[in-house]
Amino acid sequence: MTEEQRPQPNAEVANATVKLPRPRQRRASKSLTAIHVEVVGGPMDGVTARVESDVLTIGRSPRSDLALGLDPLVSMKHARIVRKDSGFWLEDLGSSNGTYVSEHQVQGLILIGPGTMVSVGSTTIEFTPG
Repeated sequence: MTEEQRPQPNAEVANATVKLPRPRQRRASKSLTAIHVEVVGGPMDGVTARVESDVLTIGRSPRSDLALGLDPLVSMKHARIVRKDSGFWLEDLGSSNGTYVSEHQVQGLILIGPGTMVSVGSTTIEFTPG
């Protein structure tokens, strides 16, 4: 093939920019660090609550994330679970009847993990993060 017979490159094609799709960036899923609880015993058995925030409140108040209005032994603002320093902490909020983990009354903040059973009033709650 002579120089004249050789196809000449198309100027538009030679200068074209090819855009490749960007790889999807995975964001850290908050669902992996969500706070989830389920009532596993007591007058509200089967009730669940899940929050994506750093605090889940437990109490008889309808404003609580886990509202236990049918348990008269639960205080209006009874306890809370807080995500802090890459862990989950349970705190009693000065309730009348206390908050218990494994029959031990909670004093201050205690570190909890998946499957922890928490007792408030006559209600038993299972904690599962994510």
